[in-house]
Amino acid sequence: NLRSRLKRSKVKVGILRVMSFALLICLAVFTCSSKAQMTKLKVAYPTTVGSMAVVWVAKEAKLFEKHGLEVELIYVAGSSRVVQAMLAKDIPISEIAIPAVIQANIAGADLVMLAGPNHKPGQKIMVKPEIKRREDLKGKKIGITRFGTSDDFLLRYVLGQWGLQPDRDVALIQMGGTQETVAGLASKAIDGGMLSSPLHLQAGKLGFTLLADLSTLGVDYQGAGVVTTRSYLRDAPDTMRRYLRAYVEALHRFKSDKAFAAKVIGKYSRMTEPDALEETYQHYAVKVMPRVPYPTIKGIQMVLDEIGTRTPKAKGLAPESFIDVSYLRELEQSGFIKKL
Repeated sequence: NLRSRLKRSKVKVGILRVMSFALLICLAVFTCSSKAQMTKLKVAYPTTVGSMAVVWVAKEAKLFEKHGLEVELIYVAGSSRVVQAMLAKDIPISEIAIPAVIQANIAGADLVMLAGPNHKPGQKIMVKPEIKRREDLKGKKIGITRFGTSDDFLLRYVLGQWGLQPDRDVALIQMGGTQETVAGLASKAIDGGMLSSPLHLQAGKLGFTLLADLSTLGVDYQGAGVVTTRSYLRDAPDTMRRYLRAYVEALHRFKSDKAFAAKVIGKYSRMTEPDALEETYQHYAVKVMPRVPYPTIKGIQMVLDEIGTRTPKAKGLAPESFIDVSYLRELEQSGFIKKL
């Protein structure tokens, strides 16, 4: 009887081992299959300020993975360089503002914005303390990221409103990126710079003062949003639908989970000061970004009007021609956004 029981026990152990091994194989196959089904994407962003927070949150909260996407976020300083990468088909999706889209399309590109939560300019003009009035900018050098970017467009727009001629009265200096602009201020290579939250606070600690907060100008402006090419949109509509689901869900998480949002902003902007993180969150999550990120037609028209003063080809172009909100509208009508 003892021998019999021992024999049966060995058989049971053997069966359990076989079953465990089979289960491990099944799990491995399932994991590999799941990874194989994930769509790989490269997504670029041009700056390390709070206007990029939605795409950062989507990455850190693993919302891309939730919707079947394996996204590699790539920092490329300056939206003009991002556009170059998109036209070379190195990057299919990016987070850039409408001026870059318009200028690229006027030159023959096929970029299109699908969502745009940034409806107000977030830039601030930080200057040396001796510059106290707009008129004091004459003969001064102001740092921007690159020509063709939001910094470039908005500074030219504001200077024009103040009766100052860009490049003649005020020199616009390409710095490469926002962190480089701060470095330029620190080294006194420039007299001022275009900076958004939270980097303008860093400039303040270097002794620079706020000359103008562009968000208080009372103008609509279409800042950063989801941009792709119409050719990619035709080739990968399901991927874009899943990307927008993750993006809209990230916008909700950004607006509703302040602690997580601040942690994410701190990671990507490399800022840890509580006042900087608080100011950035309040500006973008509370004041600027709507619940449903439809681009602002009025804000796009304002950009077209300004570009038209320098590029006649921009005159008469419809703001609707630079956006496609059908995917976002479809998402809203499905009840997905309401459930969030």
